[in-house]
Amino acid sequence: MLLGLVVGTPAHAAPPDEAESEDTGLHLLREAAIAGRTRGYSGTQYVTTWGRSGAVSSVLEVRNVPGRGLMMHSRPSDPVQTADPGTPAGGMTSPSEFMLEVLARNYRVVAAGRGRACGRPARLANVLRQDGTVAARYWLDEAGGLVLRRELLDGHGKVVHAGAFVDLTLDPARKGAVPVMTTGGFSLTEVPRLFAGGWHFPRALPGRLELFAAHNTSPGYLYLGYSDGLSVVSVFIQSGVLDEERLQGWHAEQRSGHTIWIRDSAGQETIWASGGHVYTVFADAPADMVDAAVAALPHEPVPDLWTRLGRGASRLLSWVNPFG
Repeated sequence: MLLGLVVGTPAHAAPPDEAESEDTGLHLLREAAIAGRTRGYSGTQYVTTWGRSGAVSSVLEVRNVPGRGLMMHSRPSDPVQTADPGTPAGGMTSPSEFMLEVLARNYRVVAAGRGRACGRPARLANVLRQDGTVAARYWLDEAGGLVLRRELLDGHGKVVHAGAFVDLTLDPARKGAVPVMTTGGFSLTEVPRLFAGGWHFPRALPGRLELFAAHNTSPGYLYLGYSDGLSVVSVFIQSGVLDEERLQGWHAEQRSGHTIWIRDSAGQETIWASGGHVYTVFADAPADMVDAAVAALPHEPVPDLWTRLGRGASRLLSWVNPFG
């Protein structure tokens, strides 16, 4: 498809002027995050994500208004949505200072020379794993500091997510603009209360995913957010049992003696039941990271026929898309 070809085509890059050294690029990402919140701009973005069932692409018209958020809509006539640019819905291009700290704990960020993206001069920053492989690549606008292009790569070096501007218009820089790094709504203040109330959940998941948010979204419904600084895995837990008959568009898989349900989308959506709870996972992360995170959460073995027959007809399925 055209969209996949456009995003999959490498942007122009030049070798770095000097050898890469540890953490030389973290300040570039911090400057880009500040610019993404304090600079007004508009443009068109192509976004492609490669999931279990192939590539899913979209074209977005975006408009950033400092203090109001990132407004976007898909061509040609979808409703306008507003998102925090530091969240998956906003493209993760302006992460909070907290998220940058998580990134710095899990990766090395290095300046990687200069290049071009969207027809504009850009500074390059690579995010490296401990083994030296590239986990992410950024093209940062030299004039405005914004992220022009962002790519996430899996452990095999394959690009699994790419977002890039194809045209961009910067508003004039505002005098006196305050470079505030917001928290993005991340909070762990409710964790002691949740533990005291009987909830049990891990502080970390495989892939260096750290818990950054935990709170009740509605009675009996728990939201958990995990991130390694690049990707986000959102977990929703609700008391009840899973009505599998209502899972249209999902397919069942057997893993390690238990059943999970997966929807064929690049959004990495998974649902299953365990211990009187329904678990729903939405992720903006490589598939191998999602699989490891799902495996680390509670599961029960596949029940036998008599157990399934004894469940009764009163079943519940309720889930919320955190990226919508």
